[in-house]
Order: sequence, then structure tokens, then C-alpha cells
Amino acid sequence: MHLTRLCGAAGLWFSLTTVPAVTQQPNDACARAVRLVTSGEATNEHEGWALAQVVGCPEGPAAIVARWRAADNRPDALAQLRAWNYQVHDQRIADVAMELARDPSRPASLRLLALETLVAYFDPRATGLVDLNPRVGSQPPAADLPDRVYALSRSLTTDPNPAIARAAKHEWQTLTDVRPNAVALPAGTLSLVTMCGRKFRLANHGDIDLSVELVWATGRPPRKHRIPAHGMLDLTIAGDETVRLLFGGQEVASAATGQVACR
Repeated sequence: MHLTRLCGAAGLWFSLTTVPAVTQQPNDACARAVRLVTSGEATNEHEGWALAQVVGCPEGPAAIVARWRAADNRPDALAQLRAWNYQVHDQRIADVAMELARDPSRPASLRLLALETLVAYFDPRATGLVDLNPRVGSQPPAADLPDRVYALSRSLTTDPNPAIARAAKHEWQTLTDVRPNAVALPAGTLSLVTMCGRKFRLANHGDIDLSVELVWATGRPPRKHRIPAHGMLDLTIAGDETVRLLFGGQEVASAATGQVACR
């Protein structure tokens, strides 16, 4: 299940039906929209146009940040924050989402939405909504933001709130699967050792499942395996040669055929 479903389908419908035009809004319209959104006066029932207008304004992200900081766990407030996430990306919005995701004093539903919001900043493919193309705000996301999002998801897997910990682990797994070549595994997470002869043992010492490839010098087709967290796989190869273990296209371990035959 993609993280975009954590807070319900209603917010997704809202996000898909409120995407504004990409033309820059006039300054007077922007000034009014920013004021209404920042103050909280803009709602679906009152001055709702400002909710759509604000994403096209230079100071729109700052107004959206103000709404994040004032947000509670009301479904309509969460739905609007989610809608904005699919319309505009800005470093200030990412920063406040990271701040709130970490904050144990905030409602769990808001923290879950903050985690969900950050997925798109790592890689849109992880959201399952790759056809959406948000505009970039006046403060574009920093180059190191994906690394920070990945580190946050991993760190929150030990959060005292079980719902946050489960969501963070799911996000950590999703981000790893989507962009394994962007992930730096801690040393020793994956191992490949020779048991005897042509028998090898592949082990995953990490806390999430990992997809790997085994390749041979002879150029035979690689073998792909999904190794569960803290799992292992014993395998036997056909030839006498060195086996290389790849994760995300990078070699992480290798092992040669053993000198002692298997009994």
C-alpha cells in the first residue's frame, strides 16, 4: 500500500480536483490569497478561491507553512494540506513537514501526513502518482533533501507511537525499493560467504527487505533475489568462479568457490 493512502482516499480526490492553472497570479490577487490562507480565513465555505490561488504566488509556500503549523487533526485541514502537496513543492514546506513528523506533541494523523508529504520529495514514483507534476516554489527543494527524507524515515521506525513507527518503516522500505542506487547501506548489512565448494550463503542483516543481484565473471545472466529482513538464502552455483553481490547496481560483497568440497 502506497503511503499516499495513509490518510484516506478523500484527500486524494480533493488534491486531484483543485490543481490550479500554472500561470502566475496577479500581485493583488496573490497578496489577498496569501493573507487569507495565512490567517486561516480561507476555507471551502469562505474565500475558497484563495486555497487554489495561493500555490501560484511567490509567497504561497510561506502561507502554506503557516497552515501546517496551525493544523490540527480535522479531516478537512489534512485534506487541504495533502492537496497542496501535489500542487507545489518548496523547501520551506519540506522543512515544516520534517519538523512536524518528528514532533511527538502533534496529532498522529498530522505526523503521518507529514511523512506522506515527504515521500514525493524523495521520488515521485514512491507516491504512485507520477503523472502529477507540481510546480516548484520560490525556494526549490535542496539537493540533499532526498537524503534527509530517507534518514528521517529510518530514524522514526523507533518512534514511541506504534502508528508512526509502522508508517516510517513502510516508508523506509518503499524509498529503498524505489531508488536502491541512492541508498547507502551500513557496512555489513548484506553478506555473501562460501559455505563449501559451490555452496554460498547470502544474508540480510538489516531491518527491511532488500532486493539484490548475483553476477558471475563469465557473463551469465544475473540472478535476482529478494532477501527478507534478517533472512538468509543458501544457493549452489554451477561453475567454479567468483560470485559478486550487487545492491542498487553496486558491488557490496563477493565470494569465491570453496576449496573444500561439500559433503
